[in-house]
Amino acid sequence: MKGGDYNNQVFKQLQAVMEKCDDLSQEIKDIKKEHKKEFLELEAKHIKEIDNLNNKIDLLEEENAGLKIENQKLRDDNDRLKKQINNNSNNSSKPPSSDIKKNIPNNREKTTKKAGGQKGHKAHFLSKKVVEEKINNKEFEHEIIHMGKVSEKYTSKYILDTRISIVAKEYRFYPNEEGKIIIPKEYKTDVQYGTNLKTVCAVLNTEGIVALDRLSDFVSCISYEKINISKGSIVNFMKELDNKSQYIIDNIKGNILNSELLNTDATTARCENRNICVRTYSTKKLTLLVPTYGKGKKYIEETNILNRYTGNLVHDHETVMYNYGNKHIECNVHVSRYLKGCYENTQNRWALKMRSFLCSLNEYRKKLKSKEIFKLGKRQLERYSNRYDELLEQGYLENKKVKSKYLRKEEKRLLNRLKKYKENHLMFLYDFNMPFDNNLSERDLRHVKIKQKVSGHFNSMEGIKIYLDIKSIIGTLKKQGRNFYKEICNIYENIPVEI
Repeated sequence: MKGGDYNNQVFKQLQAVMEKCDDLSQEIKDIKKEHKKEFLELEAKHIKEIDNLNNKIDLLEEENAGLKIENQKLRDDNDRLKKQINNNSNNSSKPPSSDIKKNIPNNREKTTKKAGGQKGHKAHFLSKKVVEEKINNKEFEHEIIHMGKVSEKYTSKYILDTRISIVAKEYRFYPNEEGKIIIPKEYKTDVQYGTNLKTVCAVLNTEGIVALDRLSDFVSCISYEKINISKGSIVNFMKELDNKSQYIIDNIKGNILNSELLNTDATTARCENRNICVRTYSTKKLTLLVPTYGKGKKYIEETNILNRYTGNLVHDHETVMYNYGNKHIECNVHVSRYLKGCYENTQNRWALKMRSFLCSLNEYRKKLKSKEIFKLGKRQLERYSNRYDELLEQGYLENKKVKSKYLRKEEKRLLNRLKKYKENHLMFLYDFNMPFDNNLSERDLRHVKIKQKVSGHFNSMEGIKIYLDIKSIIGTLKKQGRNFYKEICNIYENIPVEI
């Protein structure tokens, strides 16, 4: 084959291939044109599906974030409820009456003290010598009962007893020089009850916390049903005692305002179908109980006591108290309970160590006072202060590892409180005249809860005020070692009682 023929043949083949390519390109264009709409529809459909899926993902992410928040809240709520269930009078500020005894073990801590009366405790026992002295001094009635045949030789034994007798005292009023019979107001009725009966009723109703109906039955029983006294009469006895003793309440207030150290605390009581507040102002020799409609600053200043007080205050971390007085002493027994509860919930060792540290300092101070040492050296105080700070630092480190957000927050609140009020918690160490706790106030308030259990509630603010006034007087007389029965008789008889 010649070269020219070969080239022509190749050219023709190439030309045929190119024509075929053109035909295929055209065919592709035709197919694309034919299916373009279908492609667009599929593309739009896919885009829409992708958008829907993206929206679902966004919704699921948003829902997941919400569930995480809700889950955390439920966890916190669960921790809070668990803490609330585990709280009792030994690890929180809850009263012992709220404890579920069957679920709470004996939380009394071991002590090295022996059972029975401690060293220095004043013993009380019956002595034959004392009885015979009182018989000779006509303080006791003497009644002889012969057991067996009477002779000069005998052995005597004494039984002390009481006798209930009803005395009808007749008061005869005679005319004066002008021929007039003047009768004082207290004798306005022909028959009334005497001082001893009034005092018994007042003491049993307040100090004995005996309900009015049971008290009425009691008087009827001990008088062999010869005196049937009404509940209204007993209420009138209380009102009379309260009216006659207002000068004593004023004297207690005045002495409290002049005291260098004052313990205060408050509790709730039910009155007039609502919760009210009963606050105590206590010293070692005085007790004053006051009812108010609330616990806040407004109601505190209505009593006109703390806003005039300039001494040192002991309280249970009531921050409103820092508006009054001079120095402030925080109750370490209360914070000790919180530390115990903190350890039980978080298992963080700092809380247990801090509790042991504070209690051991108090025991050490007692030993020093028994040896008539009433002050610590500067280096000792500095060492104890540094130890306090070390325990707090350990607490903050352990707090960061607590998984529960709620418990971590609660523990940190306690740490911050101990840090901020360090001086107030260690005041008993810097000044041995300052107490370690506020137990004095708690003891003076305890009867309010017992009274409420017996009566259920107080009917009026007037009624609870009368009750608290009488309890204030009895509490004060007991602290001063005086016979409160005799002094209440004196109040009824209008004989001045000095506080």
